[in-house]
Amino acid sequence: MSDETIALTDAESRQFTPIRRTRLSTVSRDATLAERVEALEEEASKLGLLLEMSQALSSEKELDDVMKLIVDHTSRIVESERSSVFLLDKQKNELYSLVAQGLDVKELRLSVEAGIAGYVVRHCVGLNVPDAYKDSRFNPLVDKATGFRTASILCMPLHDRRGEILGAIECLNKKGARGTGRVFTTKDEIVLSAVAAQAAVYLDNARLRHQMDLLFESFVEAISRAIEDRDPCTSGHSRRVMIYSLSLARAIHESSTPPFDSITYTRARLRQLRYACLLHDVGKIGVREHILCKATRISAPSLEALRSRLALLKERCRAECLARALEQHLAPEAALLEQYTPLCAELDAAMNVVEKVSAAGFLPDAELQAVQALHAKGWITAEEFHNLAVHKGNLTEEELADMRSHVDKGFRMLSQIPWLSELQEVPEVALTHHERCDGSGYPRKLKKDEIHLDGQILCVTDMYDALTATDRPYKRAIPHEKAKQILEDEAAHGRIMPELVSLFFTAQCYKATEQETAGRQSAETH
Repeated sequence: MSDETIALTDAESRQFTPIRRTRLSTVSRDATLAERVEALEEEASKLGLLLEMSQALSSEKELDDVMKLIVDHTSRIVESERSSVFLLDKQKNELYSLVAQGLDVKELRLSVEAGIAGYVVRHCVGLNVPDAYKDSRFNPLVDKATGFRTASILCMPLHDRRGEILGAIECLNKKGARGTGRVFTTKDEIVLSAVAAQAAVYLDNARLRHQMDLLFESFVEAISRAIEDRDPCTSGHSRRVMIYSLSLARAIHESSTPPFDSITYTRARLRQLRYACLLHDVGKIGVREHILCKATRISAPSLEALRSRLALLKERCRAECLARALEQHLAPEAALLEQYTPLCAELDAAMNVVEKVSAAGFLPDAELQAVQALHAKGWITAEEFHNLAVHKGNLTEEELADMRSHVDKGFRMLSQIPWLSELQEVPEVALTHHERCDGSGYPRKLKKDEIHLDGQILCVTDMYDALTATDRPYKRAIPHEKAKQILEDEAAHGRIMPELVSLFFTAQCYKATEQETAGRQSAETH
């Protein structure tokens, strides 16, 4: 055996001790030299594979990646057709496994009350089953669902650092060699015990990291919901933008067309984009509430106050007309008809103008002049005129500046979080979602490549959702085709990235929210 093979740490030596015992117990003193050499070579091969697994696992952090590596290496070490790792969810009393599917991870769950793995976990014992279909503990439904035929099973419990049950590692169908058929041997039991002892350390660490990720995910989701509770006018916006953005990022990852052919999205980068989307409006917590939900140029309470003020002008005019009629011995009806009735008509027309202008998205010159005339007569205040005279939208310059400040406020808030290295660009991505490629955006007026690509993705999806959202009180939802035309016009004028807009529509990323909703409803049904 080479020096490289036996150069192990104390911890590794303790882990591999069972395999050394295997060699001593399976090679008798009467064995020939050739048999002894063959046994030593087999043991060296197993040790090498275990070392290879240990080295591979030491560089992995994601739980599903750790599971996959353990499964792949275990099948080679134990020489089985398939291997599986199941972790115990004590709260749900279920065993689960994570399987990577492209950039996504699918979770498989089984009841801990059924199957060989469930028995091993419940009783904390290993099982070597030579014929699965003759064992009452075997669950054949998995074979029926997958089309796989299970012959033999070797399953060992996994324990965490505290000695508590962590899950189980299971091997199916021993590969036949030297007439041994498809039955696992005593040596395989000892080898799998060693594999389980080593794998459990990495699984426990990855599981703890996974739990921390889920905890942080819940924290981000809670903040996102708090933002929407603060701004109910855009409820659901952050989540829809997140779904659109992840769909577009996956389309970029799969694209073979420039400029996206060399861009790769890892799951860590997708998670970074996810958090940036969910938190891109976090700065709205610092924006005044009446600005966040301002649906018209003048608020409903202010309109009611104006209506009451104009009604008071009517009553004052009526009182003056009646007083003059009494003083001059005139008929009251004649006095009212001369001055009061025309004034009422003018004031009603003025109120109609105010209501129309207040609700309009764009202010034509003719209506601006009408509002100026009302202000000149003293029928509306300087503040009311200032609000009504907004050329486009419903926010004054001061209010618009306050609203736009949410980007800088959000950046400052997110920058105070000690992000992991793979998530450290979350504040920058969130900051750039209102930047434009021609430099007309805010807050830093960046241009083209100065803007983070994920920020440009967020810009496109944020704009599409703002146009098509049905929950905005200050505007009607725009149909998909019209929204598509607006985004394409923005791209044609160089304000947003044309290739992103094109991919967003050709890959039908705009349907991602419908697909997500359908998938969730299907899961709830089943």
